[in-house]
Amino acid sequence: MVFVEQIADKARARLVKILPDAPALEAATLFHDGAEMILACREDGRLSGVVTKSDLMRSFVSSGKLDCTISIASIMQKEIVVCELQDTLKHVWQTLRQNSFRHLPVEDRSGNAIGILSACDILGGLLDASESEEEFLKEYVMGIGYR
Repeated sequence: MVFVEQIADKARARLVKILPDAPALEAATLFHDGAEMILACREDGRLSGVVTKSDLMRSFVSSGKLDCTISIASIMQKEIVVCELQDTLKHVWQTLRQNSFRHLPVEDRSGNAIGILSACDILGGLLDASESEEEFLKEYVMGIGYR
């Protein structure tokens, strides 16, 4: 089995955080710089919501104007689905599929946001694991390493 912990470096590299009371303009800037998902975290690092580009655009469309001063807290998704380091990639993949997500926040055991996994990260980890298993079985059958 492959666990989130084994690909956590990829999730950590994608981590982008913002305070819930930050203005929407700050989130727009982060998206412009390449972020796919932004985690709204309190000062203590605990996750309080997530913001996607779609959330930001939806808020502008619903208000009928580009109000860049509205807070992240007013546009973020507060019902959050997360994964933890001890979760299996298979379980995380099923969670992504069931919810039609492309990204998933990663929390540590204390509930602190530590990264964002993408569907590509998860599929890559599952593929690497299956290729390693296939190579191991091939070597076992051929007697390599057991001489």
